[in-house]
Amino acid sequence: MRAKIIVMVVSLGAWLTASYSQSNQQKPRFGAGYETLTSSHSDIVVHADVPLYPQLAVQARVSGVVHLHVLVDNGVVTKAEPETQEQIEPLVAAATENVRTWRFASGAKGTFSVTYKYELEKVEVPRSVNPQIVMHLPTSVTITAWPVERACLDCGPGSFESKPDKR
Repeated sequence: MRAKIIVMVVSLGAWLTASYSQSNQQKPRFGAGYETLTSSHSDIVVHADVPLYPQLAVQARVSGVVHLHVLVDNGVVTKAEPETQEQIEPLVAAATENVRTWRFASGAKGTFSVTYKYELEKVEVPRSVNPQIVMHLPTSVTITAWPVERACLDCGPGSFESKPDKR
């Protein structure tokens, strides 16, 4: 009986040591084993969907910059990760969704970084309009949107509207 307990304790100790060392190992470098895409034909984007400014971000007047690390294999984006976690989630989600639509020359393989800039104009417009999009592929994308004028929530009798005539 004593031998079984010792074996179990040793086995449990080995398992805990292996689990601890695995959890404390550094995460592999993004794109390990992949070269950076170069300025040759392999970094030419042959397809990309039009990026959008998330409507809720426009309504909330949220702007910001998203930096993504991207992995390409056989011309297809296989992985995209934000550089840091301190970026605004709706913008990160929109940028990640867009970059996953990009296609490169057949056989292209490597990594690159791309910066998405989400900018809001200071002038509000009376209704939604299409954003302005400038793409310098594969390194930067700038999306500029115009916020819509906010509707008056307290308009009505007694507000700044003219008062009814008391004739």
